[in-house]
Parts: sequence; structure tokens; C-alpha cells
Amino acid sequence: MKKTFILFITTILISCSGEIYEDGIVVGEDGLAYDKESNKVFSGQVLDKYGEKVGEYSRGIKDGPWLEIDYKNGTRKKANYIKGTPDGEQITYVFPGPMDNNKRLEYIKYENGNPIGTWTKWSRDAENRLRKTGEIVFEEGAGRWREWDPNTLVVVRAGDYQNWKRNGLWKSWDAQEVIVSEGEYREGKKVDKWIWYKDGEDKGWEENYIEGTLEGKFFNLSPFSDIRGKGSFKEGVKTGDWEEYYTSAEGSLEKKQSGTYQFGKKTGLWSLYAKNGRRVAEGTYINDQKEGEWTEGQDIDFGSRFFGKGTYKNNLKNGEWSYVAPRQNPTINGFFTNGNPSGKWVVIYNKKKYEDSLENLLKSVPKLKEFSF
Repeated sequence: MKKTFILFITTILISCSGEIYEDGIVVGEDGLAYDKESNKVFSGQVLDKYGEKVGEYSRGIKDGPWLEIDYKNGTRKKANYIKGTPDGEQITYVFPGPMDNNKRLEYIKYENGNPIGTWTKWSRDAENRLRKTGEIVFEEGAGRWREWDPNTLVVVRAGDYQNWKRNGLWKSWDAQEVIVSEGEYREGKKVDKWIWYKDGEDKGWEENYIEGTLEGKFFNLSPFSDIRGKGSFKEGVKTGDWEEYYTSAEGSLEKKQSGTYQFGKKTGLWSLYAKNGRRVAEGTYINDQKEGEWTEGQDIDFGSRFFGKGTYKNNLKNGEWSYVAPRQNPTINGFFTNGNPSGKWVVIYNKKKYEDSLENLLKSVPKLKEFSF
């Protein structure tokens, strides 16, 4: 009894309460909300940037009604919690704008922390209209999820829930009903081999999972995948030789970088590529940081383009760097200290030699503004 009382008093002492703005809160790895300044578990009201109440924390846990606005993604969620557990209707709307039914992006109703009844999602089509794009009707935690393309209205993902978790075979298709991927869930986690298809054909693209964690061979170049590349995982961490590719969300499907991972961190020689497919850098990493000699430029496979050579230390340019423009006009040589140009730089342009700080040379030799250092 004495130990319990001491623990209770300690929790009160390390907590703070009152009112706080959203940007004054940080959520820790334990899921609790902390005051950024005091680093104490927060209890009290949270205000938006306009001073309006958005919700309340009780000892770092959301409790009661909340109005959660995501300015970046343009959403506003009307929610309710009981000691951190969702309860009742949780509705996400388009933001800014009125919270009307025709502006909904998601509707879920919770009971005892689990969704009940109909869970529905909406998305915008090519004409910016909101269309229903996902729905499931739960009956005692079971049901079948279906997801539609907002433009063609064909099913693009489907699978079953059991005990409120994804279970069994799940499949996805593109907007023309051509199969994209398929694999198994077990108690909400991906398991075994997941196959990805190209134009409906099996090209050997696969991902492998153990209880939801990537493990073993990974080879997936599907434009629909969130991770694209060739390599392997060990307990969810990239390991060994890898080729990584840009994703559709990044606006390219070209190769992004290639090299070796050790315990999930880059090591040894790596090549980096721009979204247009050109190789723009090559050098060494140690423990996930650039270290040693590097070459950088618009396309380092063609010496006729602008490029530079020099050294990195602790992921920052340090030491001497030399740059060469097409036809060696100009050539630039100077030093970096902790990522910043330092000391005297030398430029030879149109057979004239200039010596000054890089900041001043950028003013006296306008040609240099065409390049990046």
C-alpha cells in the first residue's frame, strides 16, 4: 500500500496541468503527451493557434471530445476518447469548410474501443468530387472491406476482417481491374510471401513477412508500392546490397540510390540518382553518414557537365573541394568547414583568376550563380 501511494504522489509531482497550445505538446515513445518546455506529462486543455480549445489530456492521455485539425493534409476530425480509447462517432471532414455530411472523408463509430456498424471512407476524384471509396459493415468484429477507385469505381482492394483485424487473403487491383498484389494477413499482420504483379503478370516481384515484419528477400518495382527496390530485410531492417527506386508519390519511378546497408545504416560506396535517372553523386558512408571522398554534380557520368570532388566528415562537407564546369570554364577551388564555405576560394574564368571568399566571388563572377556548391 505504501509503495502504491508513493508511486501516485510521484506521478502527480512529475505532471503539469493547465492550458497549452498544440505546438507546445510532444508525444513521447510511450504514447503520452508531454509539455515541451518542462518535459512533464501534461494534463489540461489544448488550444489551437487561434486560442480555441481542441481537446483535453488527462495525465498525457486524450480524454473527452477532441477536434483534431491536420493543416498539412487539409482534414478536421471530430472525435471522442475515454482514457485514450476511441469512443462513439469519429468523423473526419475536409478542412477548411463546414462540417457537413457532404464534406466527410471518413466515418467510424466505436464501442469499447472497437469499430461497430459501418465504417466508410471518401476520396476526391479527378473532378475534385468526393466519392465513396471504402466501406465495411462489422458484425461482431467481422466483415469484408472493399475499396474503390474514385474515378472508375472499380474495386481496387478487398479482404476480410475477423475479430476487428485483417485476416486471410487480401488482393489489390488497379483502376482497370488488373491485379496488382495479393498476400495473407494473420491477426492483422502480413505473413509469408506477398506477390506483386506487373500488368497482371507475375514477374517475380515479392515481399516476405514474419508476423507483419519484413524478413528476407525483397524485390518490388511495382509503381503501386510504397517501398520500391531490390534487397533484403533482417527483422524489418534493410541489410546487404540494395537498389532503391523513387515512388509514384515522389514523382518518379527511376532508380534513387544503390549501395550496402549494415544493421539498417548505409556503409561503404553509394551512388545517388536524380529523378530523371542521372547519377548525381557517388561516395562513401560510414554508419549512415557521408564520410571521405565524394563526387557530386548534375550528371557525374558525363565529364562535360558541372561536377565537384571533395571530402565529407560527419555528413558535412569538410576540407578541399574542386569544381569543374563544361570546357573547364570556370574551374573553382576552395575549402569547407562543417558544411560552410570558408577561407579564400580561387576561380579561373575566361582566362582570368579571381581570389576571394565564395560569398564575394558569387557577386564578382555572376557565372558562378549558375552552379550549386
